[in-house]
Amino acid sequence: MYFSKNIGHRDDWYSDAAFGQQQFTGTNPTTITLASSRWIEDFGTAAHSQGRGDMVKLLNSDPENLFVQNHSDFRSIVGLPPNAEISCDGRYGCSSITLFHLESQGKLHPLAIILDYKGSTEESVVIFNRRTTADTPGDEAADWPWRYAKMCAQVSDWFRHELVVHLVYTHLVEEVLIVAANRTLPPSHIVLKLLEPHWKTTLSLNEAARSTLVPKIINEMTAFKDPETYAFIKDAYQRFDWVGSYVPNDLRRRGFPVEKLNDVKYHNYGYARNIARMWEILRKFVGTVLTKTYVGGDAQVAADLSIASFCRQVRSIDGGQLGTFPSIKTLDELIDFVTMCIHIASPQHTAVNYLQQYYQTFVPNKPSALFRPLPQSLAELQGYREKDILDALPSHRSRDWLLMAQVPYLLSMEVAEDSTILHYAATTINSNSTPRVIREAAEAFKYDLQVFAQTVSQYSEELDDQQTPYLVLDPYRTAISILI
Repeated sequence: MYFSKNIGHRDDWYSDAAFGQQQFTGTNPTTITLASSRWIEDFGTAAHSQGRGDMVKLLNSDPENLFVQNHSDFRSIVGLPPNAEISCDGRYGCSSITLFHLESQGKLHPLAIILDYKGSTEESVVIFNRRTTADTPGDEAADWPWRYAKMCAQVSDWFRHELVVHLVYTHLVEEVLIVAANRTLPPSHIVLKLLEPHWKTTLSLNEAARSTLVPKIINEMTAFKDPETYAFIKDAYQRFDWVGSYVPNDLRRRGFPVEKLNDVKYHNYGYARNIARMWEILRKFVGTVLTKTYVGGDAQVAADLSIASFCRQVRSIDGGQLGTFPSIKTLDELIDFVTMCIHIASPQHTAVNYLQQYYQTFVPNKPSALFRPLPQSLAELQGYREKDILDALPSHRSRDWLLMAQVPYLLSMEVAEDSTILHYAATTINSNSTPRVIREAAEAFKYDLQVFAQTVSQYSEELDDQQTPYLVLDPYRTAISILI
């Protein structure tokens, strides 16, 4: 662990550029969303009241390129009143909202941060960046109030990433599919044959998460009490939108049209560019197999009683309770479903899991909680200096610091060569235990992945930030399943 490289080795780790780039290629590049008119108006009102005419002008002139990381709903989800303190055992949390401007040349620049949203901007501490654009000069190192605000934003994102984006939206959603499939699909069913290689170790890992990782470790790293954490997890599961989370649908919903991802404006969004291409590759492989299997097309899919039973099991109140899961009646719907299962288990989990060591073992970059109460006014925040930031970190609580550093390190264990998606494709070609239709499709799948490996390198080289390559979705590194 001591010798592993992390973001703290960068002399600009605290900068707006590094902070903005993490929204696109960090541990959680999946929730940044086009700002609604409501948030633009709220931030505009706050900017006006603070005499920031430059910000008001920017917000009014380019609303279609304003994005947010919005954690404003934390209190309502866990059942806390708007003004309640988020705290547990000397740890403090926040419900932050960060406003970004995606500049024409692709730099994602943070404009403003609500430290801890308490029902309205008037009741919350709102701070604006002194630097209106990415090119505006300024002493970022000594801007302690703004640095503290960015740390609050990272604390909120740590909580949503770890418990929702990572735990619920990969581990727990995939578990429901595994259990439902094994209850309803015959062992020889082509869908089960396609998916089984991507379900290794998931159930045992999830059991460990339920019995040990969450109750005994994660719960002791955040500012939320145990019942609040479990309410957060349950809410995330109930709100998971299955079809809406298909990669093309998700990217468009969040303001990133798939057909425009190669435009200059989006060239820094490495996750989106990679995951969109990987979705295409997976869907081509799955589509080849299922089209050759379901030669009767939609009618044959609709007549497949096992698939119908599987869908009922996933949605059932006595089963998976995943209410948004579709009734699969067409070949396209079946192809999308299987593609989504592989996507979640392989590239999606890889993207949100394996960068934790780099970005989170250096605790000041992304702590899981703060260790002193948050400032209650903008005036108080503007008086912050370096000591206030150090006091908010667990420098006086070694156990907390070690947990924050060691847990992401352990969760980021390198994928073994024989457990990558490319290794799966290569070995499947000659696997006698695999149905011929899958073996034949695996040949093109392997080729597409090998070409994609070069694309991943190309996209990384096109990033403005050349200090931290974005290679996590290289097929030579992408795990075949949820392995940790």
